[in-house]
Amino acid sequence: MAIPSGSGSEVLRNAAVESNNAATAKIDFGGTTGTGSIRSSGNTAGVVAVPTNVIITVLTINCTSNAGTQNINCKIDWQGSGTMNTIFNHIGLAEGTTFVYNDKIVLREGDVMTVFNHAATCDWNVHFIYQDWT
Repeated sequence: MAIPSGSGSEVLRNAAVESNNAATAKIDFGGTTGTGSIRSSGNTAGVVAVPTNVIITVLTINCTSNAGTQNINCKIDWQGSGTMNTIFNHIGLAEGTTFVYNDKIVLREGDVMTVFNHAATCDWNVHFIYQDWT
């Protein structure tokens, strides 16, 4: 895990999964540039594990239901070990409405954030602070 030493960068970023279709998707934090990215349904591409010497502070997670009523959740795969910790479960997100999770979450090296909706389709947005201490 990165320990701030006085040099590095701290940047506000966002990432998204567009039209996630009854799938689990991994959030792409954008690697060493920390740019984030828009990904498609069921994403596993990009830099989905928090890089070495980086701290990510998640500020908000938004999910908008585009069709039907959704059951949604967000989980963290602790250091990519397969041990999943649930951040939230929400049942009954109505079509055309948005769920906002705005408790802060700190992710460290190796952590992987996943989002899930059980039916078609949802748009996911994650807003975060990307601290690079390399």
